[in-house]
Amino acid sequence: MRVPTESGVSQGGCSVKPGDALADELERRGVAAPAAILMDAHRPLLPLLQQGAIFLGPLLNPLLGARRFGGLRRALHDPATYDRIAARLARAGRDLPR
Repeated sequence: MRVPTESGVSQGGCSVKPGDALADELERRGVAAPAAILMDAHRPLLPLLQQGAIFLGPLLNPLLGARRFGGLRRALHDPATYDRIAARLARAGRDLPR
């Protein structure tokens, strides 16, 4: 049973932070390093990206699904979450075998 909390979703004794599902999906697809680079490069545009997510919401919500789009919007609207996801993806990109 999922119980919503302020910091994410509590599953039993484990807490899932907002944006972790998005980072998991990017890592699973093997695009963690490019996503981290793009997130770092677009950090100054975060306020514009937030407004873009609101504007494009009616189009992106059916394409991505309510859960994925909601996670994306939450990540964009919380700078700490945005930075945490970017750092996690950068770590994942460095840990890849060459």
